[in-house]
Amino acid sequence: MAQKLTVDMILNKEFHIDFKGYNAQEVDAFLDDVMKDYEAFQEIIAEQKTLLDRYEETLSNQKRMILEYEGKHRAVKDVQPTVSYVDLLKRVTKLEDEVFNNK
Repeated sequence: MAQKLTVDMILNKEFHIDFKGYNAQEVDAFLDDVMKDYEAFQEIIAEQKTLLDRYEETLSNQKRMILEYEGKHRAVKDVQPTVSYVDLLKRVTKLEDEVFNNK
């Protein structure tokens, strides 16, 4: 929905004066209140837009991180650990040393 009025439009609005017209001071006071509300609404909208932009940026970063983690997970899952017999013998030897030397 497009905004029909701005603070300047409200401030510069002029009414025609009739014989049985409204009290000009009452109209001015009311329009001053309307302008204050518009200014407050514009500030709220600007704050909400800033928050929305920040949340969208955070969401974008999190989506990117998820894609990176999924890619890493797939890469790790696809690679089978290669353990040679030499590595196994070294581990067994270390374990034996720990068991027999600590007694």
